[in-house]
Amino acid sequence: MELSRLLDELTLAADKVGIAVRMEAFDPHLSDARNPRGGLCTVLGRRIILVDANASLPDRIATVAAALARVDLESVFLPPIVRATIGAHARGARPRAAAPGEPARLPARPARGGKAPKLLPLARTKWRDA
Repeated sequence: MELSRLLDELTLAADKVGIAVRMEAFDPHLSDARNPRGGLCTVLGRRIILVDANASLPDRIATVAAALARVDLESVFLPPIVRATIGAHARGARPRAAAPGEPARLPARPARGGKAPKLLPLARTKWRDA
């Protein structure tokens, strides 16, 4: 999919959930090529995604996708490439290594020979927000 089309699809996704996307020329002293500004904000009770119109197309896509990653989009149909783009730009969305969880006790049984029930470690894989 072309990048301009992807940006249009992300904008349509924002419209579906009632979020306006505004392209504004930001003050060049507030943003630079390494760190473009913009994102999801609330103005007078309305949610808006502000995007720097002077930023490159990939940076504009990243701004809109990262903002949409903070919104519940489960009930909205999105093309797979759009959903994947939003997921890729979610802040800190990377799989955490499996780590032992809280130990789980086996169901209580009559103790044989006075031994306590075994504890089993659980391994969980979660997505980390950081």
